[in-house]
Order: sequence, then C-alpha cells, then structure tokens
Amino acid sequence: MPLEQTRHNKAISRDTWSQLLEFFNKVDTGLENYDAEGAWPYLIDEFMEYLNENGINHSNMVAE
Repeated sequence: MPLEQTRHNKAISRDTWSQLLEFFNKVDTGLENYDAEGAWPYLIDEFMEYLNENGINHSNMVAE
C-alpha cells in the first residue's frame, strides 16, 4: 500500500468536513494566506505539508 494511503485510513468526521468548507472560504485560491499555525484539522495541515514536501508551488494550483 502506498505511503499516502497508510497515513489516513479513518472516516472523516463531520467537523472536519465543516472546517474544510471554512478553509476553502477563508484561504485564497493560491493558498498563499494559509496559516500553518491556524486551527485547521490535521488532514488539511497534512495536505499542505504534502504540497510543500513535493515541491508543488501554490501558485501552480491557480488556474490561469
């Protein structure tokens, strides 16, 4: 099983889904105002770490 799949094999809580919606509403499209010290769920922080570790530039995520 790939490493990404071994990290999280649990159901996502309703609270996490709600915070994901809040994340999309508060953080700009380029993810440049993401605050790693904010109170985001672990899965969102883990996703942001994944982007950084794999050299995925936040500006590349913005559609031109």
